[in-house]
Amino acid sequence: MTARLQRTAVAAAATFVLLTSLAAGAPAYAATYAANLDDGQQTGGGLSVIQTLLIFVGIPAALFAGIVVLVSAPSMARGPRYRPGLGWWAAPVWFNGPDDADSAVRTAEATTGGGGASARW
Repeated sequence: MTARLQRTAVAAAATFVLLTSLAAGAPAYAATYAANLDDGQQTGGGLSVIQTLLIFVGIPAALFAGIVVLVSAPSMARGPRYRPGLGWWAAPVWFNGPDDADSAVRTAEATTGGGGASARW
């Protein structure tokens, strides 16, 4: 019973909101319709110079600055890059190798009689 009552209350609230929002625009529409005015015939207040500059210059400038920050932020956060001719400062990395690279290198045995790039195994 409470679920049905809850659904009824939600439906009633939604209907009330819909009807009041539709009724809110009715006086403005009725006044325009009664005066027989088309769109654009009833002018509103103008914009000041500051408002015009903020809308047509400020908003595009803010969008441009936001895009610049979003594009350049990852490279600034990454830090310095390697430059040719300079020494390498990063630690060596063994990709797809054993977890303990030092012990693997110490316990490795040298190959004799082949292997390597010549493909003589």
